[in-house]
Amino acid sequence: MPHRYFKIPAGITTLALAAALLAAAPSLAATVNVSVGGAGTVYSPREVHIHPGDTVLWTNAGGAHNVAADDNSFGNAIDSSAWTFSHTFPAVGRVGYHCDAHGSPGAGMFGTVVIEDAGGGGVPGTLRFSLAGYSVNEGAGTATIAVQRITGDDGAVSVQYSAAAGTATAGQDFTPTSGTLSWADKDDANKTFTVTILNDATAEPSETVQLTLSNPTGGATLDAARKTATLTIQDNDSGGGGGAVAAPTNPHATAASTSAIDVSWTDASNNETGFQVERRTVGGTYEVVATVGANTTTASITGLDPASFSLFRVRATGAGNTFSPYSSEVAAATLADPGPCVAGPTALCLNNNRFRAALDWHSPSDTGHGSAVPLPSAPDSGLFYFFSATNIEMLIKVLNACVAPFNRYWVYFAATTNVEFAVVVTDTQTGKTVAYFNPLNRAAPPVQDNNAFATCP
Repeated sequence: MPHRYFKIPAGITTLALAAALLAAAPSLAATVNVSVGGAGTVYSPREVHIHPGDTVLWTNAGGAHNVAADDNSFGNAIDSSAWTFSHTFPAVGRVGYHCDAHGSPGAGMFGTVVIEDAGGGGVPGTLRFSLAGYSVNEGAGTATIAVQRITGDDGAVSVQYSAAAGTATAGQDFTPTSGTLSWADKDDANKTFTVTILNDATAEPSETVQLTLSNPTGGATLDAARKTATLTIQDNDSGGGGGAVAAPTNPHATAASTSAIDVSWTDASNNETGFQVERRTVGGTYEVVATVGANTTTASITGLDPASFSLFRVRATGAGNTFSPYSSEVAAATLADPGPCVAGPTALCLNNNRFRAALDWHSPSDTGHGSAVPLPSAPDSGLFYFFSATNIEMLIKVLNACVAPFNRYWVYFAATTNVEFAVVVTDTQTGKTVAYFNPLNRAAPPVQDNNAFATCP
C-alpha cells in the first residue's frame, strides 16, 4: 500500500501545527453538575454558564424537590429520593427554572442556565423601559425613568434614550432630554435618567411626554413592546372642579392578543385629571402600567406573555396630586398561541388533550405553581396540590357541552383552600383563555362556568 506524505509549509513549526489542529478539532459537549437541596432549599450553584450542546445534571442532595423550567420545556416530579435529572441545551439563551414545592420563577428556590456561544459572545440581553407608563405630579420637579436589562448580561452594552413632546409642550411643561445609558459585562442593574418637569399656575388636563429607546450596542436588542413609554404630567393647579375625586366603577379586563389585555372602566367623577391603571401577578405588588387623560375610560396593557394571568385596578387622579380610592380588582389572561397541549409537572391536559389548565398560588409565607396530578381514568378531570402531594387542593374538569342549547365547553372546579390563587384554562386549539381568581383569606367557592368556551366543536 503506497504511503502518503505531506509537506509542512515553510515557517510553520510543529508546535504551531499542533495548536492549529487542536483549534480545528470539534469541541466535546460538557456536563455541568448542580446540587439540589440538602442543607437548604437552594440549587448550588444557582447560575451556571454552558455552551450549546452541553448538559446540566441535577442531583438531589436531600429533601422533596424537583426541577421545573419556567417555560415548562423540561422538568421532573417532586421526589425526596436521591434522584438525578439531566437536560441538554441546544441553543444560545437564558433559561430559568425552579422547584415547584419551594420556589417560583425568580423567587425562592430557583436557578438559571446561561447558554453562551462557543466564541464567548454570550447573551447580551434585552433592553426596555421598566414600565409602559410613568406618572409625575407637575410640582415634583423631576421624573426618574428606569431602564432594564433582562434575559442576559454578557458583555458591555448601551442604549440611547430621549424624552420628547407628546401632548406636553417642550420648554413649557418639561425640558427635553437625551443621552446614553451603559452597562458593563455581567451588569443587569436598572439604569435611570431624569426628565425635568416645569411647573406653572395654569389649570390644565394631564399632558404626556414620549419616551424612546434606540440604537442598542454590544449585541443587545430592544423589547418591541417597551422600547417606548409614556410619561404623564399631572396638573397640580386648581380648576376643572374641586373636591374629592370619585373612584372608577365597573372595571373590565379582556384579552386582546397574546401580549395585550384591554382594561376599561366607568368614569364616576367630573373633576379628575386622569386615570392610573395598575397591574400585579399572583403574590406580586401593584405597579402603574398605564396613565391616561381625563374622561378616558380604556387602556391597552401590552408587553405581556402569552396565556399569562394579570390583576388590574384603576384609580382617578385629581388636582393637587390627589387620588380617588381604587376600583375593585379585575382579572384576565392573555390569549395563547394555538398548538398541542403539553402536560407537565405544573400543567394538566384535559378533555381529549385539548384544554390546558395551570395555576399559581400565594400564601403569607410562600408563592408557587400548582403541582399537576393527572387522572388517567378520568381524562376530563385533574387535580392540583400546592404544598404536598399528600394534600390535594383542587379538582378541576372541562366538560364538552357542545350540544344545543349550550354549545359550550364548561369549566368546573372546587378548591379546599383559602390561599390566593389564579387558574388559567386554555383552549389550545383556538388560543382562547379563561381566568379565575381567589383572593387571600377567602374560602374558595366552587366554580361552575357554563359559558367558559364558545369554541365548539
